Amino acid sequence: ICSGVFALARTGLLDGRSATTHWARADQLQSEFPDVRVEPDVLYVDHDDVATSAGAGAGIDLCLHLVRRDHGAAHAALLARHMVMPPHRDGGQAQYAPPAPPGEALNGLLDWAGERLATPLSVGDLAAHLNISPRTLARRFEDQ
Repeated sequence: ICSGVFALARTGLLDGRSATTHWARADQLQSEFPDVRVEPDVLYVDHDDVATSAGAGAGIDLCLHLVRRDHGAAHAALLARHMVMPPHRDGGQAQYAPPAPPGEALNGLLDWAGERLATPLSVGDLAAHLNISPRTLARRFEDQ
């Protein structure tokens, strides 16, 4: 799980195979083990005989995936419920959603509002146009 991929890579088990690790260590993994195809943007990779995952949360996703594969979806769902985890997150999902670059989070909002100068617009109206909550709009506004 996560940095354990470095131990696996040292054994040669991952040569010619895809693997993942925490996004912050992916470049290091690739530079130290060029024969490993590093997939920095996925939660986990399962080759049946060896599996790797990103951070701690992705390790739980991988464990639930292995339980689902070996014991069925119902058993995995029961375990997930006891851990208060989602029953299934596909391994191909991104590890994280990068924040919008500064200046892009509110792109188009001022133009949209400028086209409606005759119409009173509330913070709720502005947030609804971006499909976000008023609180999120306020945070993004402060960030920019």
